[in-house]
This record gives sequence, structure tokens and C-alpha cells, in this order.
Amino acid sequence: MNRSTLNILCVASFALVAASCSSGGGSPGTTPVAGQSSPAGNTSVAGTSGAGGATSVGGATVQDTGGSTVAQTGGSTETGGSPGGTIAIETGGVADTGGVTTPAAGTSASSTAKTGGTTSPGGTTSATTAGGTTSSGGATTAGGTTAKTGGATSSGGATTAGGTTAKTGGATSSGGATTAGGTTAKTGGATSSGGVTSSTGAGGGMSVNPADVVPDLVGFYWEDSCQGNFNPGGHNCWTDSQSTTCPSGGIDMDKTFTVKGTAGQLYTVNIEVRGVVGTRCYQGGTRPSTDSATIQDSGYNAWWYAGGTPYNATSLWNTYELHVSPSTGDPSKDVYYFNSASSTLTGGGDCEREASYLVKYTASFKVMGGGSLLFRVHDNNCKAQQNCGPNTDPNSSCAARTVDLSGMTPQPPATSPASPAKQPPTNTFTKTYYPQWMWITATSVTSS
Repeated sequence: MNRSTLNILCVASFALVAASCSSGGGSPGTTPVAGQSSPAGNTSVAGTSGAGGATSVGGATVQDTGGSTVAQTGGSTETGGSPGGTIAIETGGVADTGGVTTPAAGTSASSTAKTGGTTSPGGTTSATTAGGTTSSGGATTAGGTTAKTGGATSSGGATTAGGTTAKTGGATSSGGATTAGGTTAKTGGATSSGGVTSSTGAGGGMSVNPADVVPDLVGFYWEDSCQGNFNPGGHNCWTDSQSTTCPSGGIDMDKTFTVKGTAGQLYTVNIEVRGVVGTRCYQGGTRPSTDSATIQDSGYNAWWYAGGTPYNATSLWNTYELHVSPSTGDPSKDVYYFNSASSTLTGGGDCEREASYLVKYTASFKVMGGGSLLFRVHDNNCKAQQNCGPNTDPNSSCAARTVDLSGMTPQPPATSPASPAKQPPTNTFTKTYYPQWMWITATSVTSS
């Protein structure tokens, strides 16, 4: 082999080796381009209020359904941001820097960090911004916005009527009853009542449980009792338990009750009255507009009277009185009567009938918390008409009547003389007498 041929072979061998060396490798790894979102979490699109865009939370995807601000805790490596908004850059294992806020429609986002978990009283949530700080998680927002921590998903939360619902730690509060005219405030997902539960009452104020103000009127049996064996004749019975001789000026049979509730608070008490009583007349006050112009012999009468004084101070017919103390400033001057039979003020007649009649009506009066109620029967001659019916003949037989108490609350207990099983009430000595009586109950109370 000559030298020329040897040189050609050497050149060819070198070319083959070079080709073999260059054909065995690939291109080096491609670096992800900054600005692309990692598959683990897409950033919400600017201008949409929390409707799209899931955030990466510890490698898990959380769906924001409440239009809320989402705080992220690291675990995924992301680079990128939302178009038109602030770009949030995350590096693997590092918490969200500055807290990315999904912007409201048409508004560029800004880096906002919430220091959450603090709810201001009254249902309004305080949000403190400190740009560039890491979200502390569990931030509380106002107006039904939901805050999330640690990957927990909240449902957005419903705002109760009349107030603002605030939530902490991603928990959704269940709402709660809002009192009329008030605001329901919630703290940490707990539901508060917003104050005393109340409603507008007949007196225009706040409704109060009658048992808390006038417990003695939640079923009060009031009787003009017959006393002893002394028989005054006719349909009368004797009412003085101390003597068979009536003292000058007659007698007062009193029952006094204490008003509960808040001392000094003005209340309106609404009552229902049913029973059987004798007649009397009063002057200088007001009779109810619902009262019949004439006495109902077989039906029920509405004989409430507010204010004034008894007509004919020396009349022998008994009064049924209520005196409220201290003064409430009411035009009635805190005096009321239960048996105002007629507005025709004449001696005898309807004002002084030798008979008894059924009554059924509702009424109201004012009281002061801490005050007192004095129920009085005044009797000038220590005699009372029995429950013998509307027959004015004193020599006729006594036909005692029962009173329909259906629908009243509460009903008389079984031991009460007013209970259906025991009606008509009796006072038994050597003779059985049928006294006048009423069942009175407070149906509602309102504070003024």
C-alpha cells in the first residue's frame, strides 16, 4: 500500500468516528417558560368574581364558590398569574407571597394579605390589609364572603336577613333568626340571637312574657265571697266575715299583687275577663265602644270602665275596682272598673238591679315595673247579689249560671271553683250560696 492510499483511509476513518460520536445524544432539558401556570393550580381570570380559577392548596385543588378571596398555602411550584391582574409567583413549598386577591370585575388586582379571624361586633367584619405579607389563613370577610384555611372549602355562606354574616376558618354559619328591626351578628361561625327575642305587641312595644311581669294575673280567680251563716234574705248573701253588723262606710275586700319586670319600666297589660257580676254605674271615665247600649240578660256584657269614680257614692251595689300604683301617667289616672252596667246614670234602674249578669270582654291597662295592683270589691252594706240569674224578683228561685271559659289561656285548674267541673262556685255554710266571680287572665304584655 502506497502512502497516498494510506492517507485516504485515515481520513475516511476519522470521518466515521466523528459521525458516530455526534449521533448518540439529545438536546438538553427544556426550562419552563416563566408566566405559565403549573397543572396543579390555575390562577383565576381577572374580571370574574370567584367563579373560575382554582387555587393550589398543598397539592389539592380547591374550588371557590362564594365569590371570595382565596388564600393559598404552598406545596406546588407555580409561575404565572392572571391576565389583566397581579401575577402571583410561587416557588415550591413556599407560602403565597402577598396573598393573591381575585379582582372584582373590571378592576386590576393588587397584592392584599388578610390578617383574618377577627370579627367586629354587630356582624361587620374588619379586614386589615398589609400588602406583601403572607396570608395568615382563616381571614374573615364581610357581606357573605367566605374565607378558607388549610384547603378547607366553604360554601360561601348565606347572609341572614337584616344583617351581615361573618365566617371564620372556612366554616359556613347556618344563619340564625334576626329579630324584627335588628341585625344578626355572628362570630367564628356561631349564630347569635342579636338580642332579646321580641315582636311588636298591642302596646306598640316589645312583647314580654306575662308571667314575668304580672304572674298573679296569669289565671286569677276573683270572687265576691259570701261569708258565714247570716242570711240577709232574697237573692243576697252576707259578705262581712267579721260581724253580722256592717260597719259605717261599708267594707273593702282587697287583693294586692306586685308587678314584676324591670323596676320603673312602663308596661301595657292586656287581659281577658269572663264571669258573672252585679250591676253598678260609674262617671267621669270611658266605657268601651264595644259595649251594648242595653244590658244583655242571657248574653255576655262588656262592662269595662277606665277612669272616673263610682256614680252615687252611697249606692248599696258593689263596685269591682282596680287601682294601679305608682302612677303611669295614663288618662284613666290608673283606676279601672269591671262592672259598669250602664251609661244612663240614674238611681235604681240598670245601675242597681236585683240581679246578676254574664260578662265577657278584653281590656288593657298600664303598669310600672316594681309597682302594685290593688283589686278591690267595695260593699256599702255588706250584702251582695248572688249568682242567681237576671230575674229581678227577690223571691224567685236562685238559678245559678255557669260561664263558658273555652278558649281562655290558661284554663282554671281542676281545683279552682271556676273549673268546668266545679261551676257554679258555691260558698256552703248552713245554706249554700252562689257568689259573683270572674276569671281573669293576662293574654299579653308589652313594654312601652
